[in-house]
Amino acid sequence: MKLGVLANEFFDISTGRMGGFGWATRQVANCFNNDKNLDVEVVFIAGETYGKPNEPDPRIHNTRLILRQRNFWEYARRLWSENFDLILTIDYRPEYRRQFFLLPKTPIITWVRDPRTSEDGLRIKSVRLPNQETIYPKGLDSFDCTSLVSAYQFSERLNRPFLFASTCNFLTYKIKGTYGVQPPQSYLLPNIIDLDPGQIKKTEQPTVVFLARLDPYKRPWLFVEIARHFPDVTFIMLGKAHFEGKGAWEPTSLPNNVKLMGHIGGAEKVKLLSEAWVLINTSIHEGLAVSFLEALKCETPVLSCVDPENVVSRFGVYVGKWEGTGEVAIPYFIEGLERLLTQHKWRTELGQKGRQWVTETHNKEEFIAAFNRLCKIAKKDSSP
Repeated sequence: MKLGVLANEFFDISTGRMGGFGWATRQVANCFNNDKNLDVEVVFIAGETYGKPNEPDPRIHNTRLILRQRNFWEYARRLWSENFDLILTIDYRPEYRRQFFLLPKTPIITWVRDPRTSEDGLRIKSVRLPNQETIYPKGLDSFDCTSLVSAYQFSERLNRPFLFASTCNFLTYKIKGTYGVQPPQSYLLPNIIDLDPGQIKKTEQPTVVFLARLDPYKRPWLFVEIARHFPDVTFIMLGKAHFEGKGAWEPTSLPNNVKLMGHIGGAEKVKLLSEAWVLINTSIHEGLAVSFLEALKCETPVLSCVDPENVVSRFGVYVGKWEGTGEVAIPYFIEGLERLLTQHKWRTELGQKGRQWVTETHNKEEFIAAFNRLCKIAKKDSSP
């Protein structure tokens, strides 16, 4: 089977953003590329990035990437020549509609990862940088994804299967409010959390990590302010800023116990997550954050002001929703972190239970089983 994975990012610095959508493309490619017995050839399709005429396809994660072309017919012929059996979209963005209409008979699975309803969008827009309330921060605008309706209706008229699958039940309830479509049924397609931390050994002195882009949307300044109240605890920030200049967050005047590590991957990231006592997330909004799953796989509980699928409530401390700068939440973060740092047995149990849940739920085997079920449904739906 030839699988086209359609996305706007691919977890490669040379092609742009290093976010969760790109992480998902990489995991899908590695899953199938590393196991030829699955008999799936993966080809990436760029939703928004353009290439040069007659330029060979770049390769990312050992996978060809088809870039968009200014010449419409040249691009159309390029897509048609692939003879895709299935398109897997990483969530939905308005740029995907062109590919949907150019491949009118190819079944589509939209992997719902970070749906944002209008209510979510308003909450996100409430974010402000500390002491800069008159400046609108960069990166807060959400995409209007209701254009998916026309592509979905187009597919119905052509009897083209168009399925929705999400990483958890919590996200399925946002499908109608985000995309304007209420499918007759939605399905689950779990993440592939394949890191293996082995036996966990925490640092002797407490270490706390932040794993996200250092952009206003994530409100990293809260992590810094929390650190000021725990001078004997090491606070490590993993991630880089996507935005610069006015409206971006600048990590200045950091306390001595805060370390900026930039983008870290592979064994080094696993080591830092495994040694940490707590993962702190200060974002105003999340889907089922991959950082939560990776931390829990490393037996590191989560302290956060978002609680998708009740993951934080089950395997950490949820401090409630807080809008704007989020600074009023700092006392609640401090209280939650004190509990996690001082109650060693409880913290250890949270981490162990979190690891068991991630190991059983978000793994390659569960992903493949769910993916195969979706393929059978798509094939059945396309039958005359």
